[in-house]
Amino acid sequence: MRKVIYIILTITLSAIVLVGLGISISPGTFLLQNVPVGKKYDITSETGYIIRMGKETGSATYVLTPRRPSDDGTNATGFYDFPEPSWFHLEKNILNLNGDEPPNTAMWVEFPDDPSLYNRHFLLGVDVTPIPETTSGMIAVGAYLLYRFETEPKAGVSPKLPKGEIAFVPSVLKFDQLGNKANISKDLKIFRGETKNLKLKLYRLDPESEVARYTILLSPGFHRAPEGIVYFPNQVNINQDSGNLFVQVAFDNGLPHKKLEEIIIAESPDGKKAFLRVHLIEK
Repeated sequence: MRKVIYIILTITLSAIVLVGLGISISPGTFLLQNVPVGKKYDITSETGYIIRMGKETGSATYVLTPRRPSDDGTNATGFYDFPEPSWFHLEKNILNLNGDEPPNTAMWVEFPDDPSLYNRHFLLGVDVTPIPETTSGMIAVGAYLLYRFETEPKAGVSPKLPKGEIAFVPSVLKFDQLGNKANISKDLKIFRGETKNLKLKLYRLDPESEVARYTILLSPGFHRAPEGIVYFPNQVNINQDSGNLFVQVAFDNGLPHKKLEEIIIAESPDGKKAFLRVHLIEK
């Protein structure tokens, strides 16, 4: 029986992931933000990420297969299945580990030109499977990589969501050019697929929770906003497929850091979740 070791989202983005006796592979996970819609995004050239297997003794051939995580019972809070795994591309989907130069492959993603794909949070699995008859001098183990994609935030679009999925529009709400004092608010919408007349619960993501530390990570360069700066209602009504809500920012005596981020969670009665990033930026 094929052994697969699943890599969970508790791995830091820069880590080399040890997947068992005889194989190492990286990156085990990453988060990409502002992924464009309607054009090719070269992950390797833009970020430096490249799937690389470690140099080990023995030899084996591995097949890399992009998958919907839910097919394997995998999920992450606030992220939903990558809609079509074929939108994720590998330069090589077969890697030969032969004890010489460690094999690697570049990768890119290309979301089609569809307004529904803005403001979305997607999770993609990549199954790394050994071909048993090719293994020599090593234990044949596999790996499961988990990659997270946050597409471009854009206001004014109406996503067509699969049943039960939730999305904020825009998914990043920016308050910039802030001074020593502020009391301003902005409106946005929230959508839920194939749902009518429903109440969603809203709450601040606990910065000490495992979800905050390992899954819904802060945007690079931002500090977590202290409690009591960003205000929002504790629920929102979904009528037909969407609802309206507001977010208010109020403070005196300036911000503790030049760039702050608050993360708001929306949760449905059946436990489905989405998240909104609120950015506060000084002048």
